[in-house]
Amino acid sequence: MPQVCARCQTTTRQPVVVAIGHGASGGGGTVYACPGTCADSFPKQRAPFEQTLRRVPVRGQR
Repeated sequence: MPQVCARCQTTTRQPVVVAIGHGASGGGGTVYACPGTCADSFPKQRAPFEQTLRRVPVRGQR
């Protein structure tokens, strides 16, 4: 399905997903780019929960 490139604003028949927006109160959005130069110019996205730390309480400590 053709999509509009977020970098050059042209329609591409081979879109590449370069980012996914996440929202707490609403749906996110997908950002597409042309394969090659446009897609390579976007920074790599990290997983949203990649750096979430799980704190486990230790007995006897506060």
